[in-house]
Amino acid sequence: MIIAPEPQLWKARQRLPLSERILPMPAEACALVHQVNQASGLDAIPAPVTPGPLLLRELGEALSGMPASVLELIDPLLLGICLGRGLGSSGITDIVVDPGGQILGSVVLLDVDLLAPHGANSWATWKENLPFLADGGFALEATIAAPGQDTRAGALQYLLLHEFGHVLTAGHAFLPRWWKPVPDGQFAFLGLSWNAAAGQGFVPRPDSDFDLRGTVDFYGKRKLDSEAIVTAYAGLENSDFASLYGATNPYDDFAECFASYAHTALLGRPQLLDVLVDGVPAARLEGFWESPRSAPKRAFMGCLLGAPAPH
Repeated sequence: MIIAPEPQLWKARQRLPLSERILPMPAEACALVHQVNQASGLDAIPAPVTPGPLLLRELGEALSGMPASVLELIDPLLLGICLGRGLGSSGITDIVVDPGGQILGSVVLLDVDLLAPHGANSWATWKENLPFLADGGFALEATIAAPGQDTRAGALQYLLLHEFGHVLTAGHAFLPRWWKPVPDGQFAFLGLSWNAAAGQGFVPRPDSDFDLRGTVDFYGKRKLDSEAIVTAYAGLENSDFASLYGATNPYDDFAECFASYAHTALLGRPQLLDVLVDGVPAARLEGFWESPRSAPKRAFMGCLLGAPAPH
């Protein structure tokens, strides 16, 4: 968690429209990310970035194009979108507390350097390939935007939807608090794919687990050979997880479902994943929300965000 030395500044910003809650990453956020990077063995050193007019316009486009149901849920919970570099990942979400430990809300931190070279599809492709070495004939190619929408604003929107899933998790009780010890008890989303017990952390239910699920490492240094793509994604297609990243823990499970459902079911945008062999598409993975395996999570997201628009 981020401890705010001047909590009144955060609360004042929260009264602004969402598009005006964009700022360089403050010192207290940089300090926390630096500690996390060191503990994780990452060399990245966080620093704030002041957004220029183009980035502000792209962030505004990303926010204004989101479903109204998403913005209504996020507005009372989000303190700000903080921009920086050296985060160690594209985005991070955490809670902000005052010096007495009272929760003020959540912030989203974005690494502008990791987003800079990408449109929507190249960013999604880069992320999907992170757990695998580029050492063989296999690779993944993701499509989350039609040609006319394949922009950095599109990448920002999808990333923000994922991070907003974490913001929503912090403000509601369908998953345990990530900043507290895992309690015993029932949680509405957790029970769809995971079991938890105090002192034991989270484990997927036996019918949700699959080969290599617990081995994939998106932002660390432990990479799998490219041939592992076939095994990992064959298992994913027989599971109830929306993505390989979502299968790593309950919090990213929810955030990936939230982003994917808003993107595809509510906005009607594509989400395709192809397996390439020597650069040639060889197989297309089944769409999660079109598959019967998504039914419990589709019902959960429908209750939370609304039913898909008719096509």
